[in-house]
Amino acid sequence: MKIIGEKSLASAVKILLDLIFLSGIGILLSLPVSVRWYLAYVHGSRDERMYYLLLGLLAITGILALGIVKEIRRIFNTLKGKDPFIIENVKSLKHMGIFSFAIAFCYGTKIFFLNSFFTIIILMIFVIAGFFSIILAEVFRQAVEAKVENDYTI
Repeated sequence: MKIIGEKSLASAVKILLDLIFLSGIGILLSLPVSVRWYLAYVHGSRDERMYYLLLGLLAITGILALGIVKEIRRIFNTLKGKDPFIIENVKSLKHMGIFSFAIAFCYGTKIFFLNSFFTIIILMIFVIAGFFSIILAEVFRQAVEAKVENDYTI
């Protein structure tokens, strides 16, 4: 099986990312009901402040996570054309880094209001993802520059 191009692994992953994106929108739209259910039946709490804190946190981070998936989808679209070293992918990777750091900031703030072991894990994962995306964007930027220079030399 081909890795990139038409009818490749990258194309199959792009379809999976489309499904994840649509599912994410559905989950985001269901948050008011699901957060209330979670607090009432799992925690036995009807605290309105807790409800709005969790709803706000999950809505903001959910939108940012959808932004990350959207940027990954853009990158996978370029793999169909077998040309991943373009400036648009550099921009997508930078956006993914910014979104990851924003999610990390949200969960870092959550530590002061509603801390849990998973909050700390999510914080660390998105800090690492942010740094990874920013560094990878720089690597891609340098590859794009080398490619453009090579194209003009020939």
